[in-house]
Amino acid sequence: MSWPGELSRRLKMLLHRHQFQTDLDEEMRLHLELRQEQQMESGIGVDAARSAARRKFGNQTLLKKKSHMTWGWEWFESLGQDIHYGVRAMLRSSVLTAVALVSLALGIGANTASSACSML
Repeated sequence: MSWPGELSRRLKMLLHRHQFQTDLDEEMRLHLELRQEQQMESGIGVDAARSAARRKFGNQTLLKKKSHMTWGWEWFESLGQDIHYGVRAMLRSSVLTAVALVSLALGIGANTASSACSML
């Protein structure tokens, strides 16, 4: 697949994450049902067939995570979560945030002023 197609597919997944999750859940449910039917055709009872199908299918949570990593941008979502956490933390401690911003502003201003004076 070309990189523009790959980019559009990944962006579509990010924008329609709920639909992707719903489709993935439905597909996994379908695969489990098919495996359960195969087990039942071999003469196993319903409960035993369901258990055998789940064992054969594997860990659903792990498979969902792998699918999500394949189709999405986990690093981008992680960055979004980190930014969200940082903003929440700054809003919770507004005094500390104000002190940090004033310190940064003074430091940047002082460095800019000293470099401007040295250029003259």
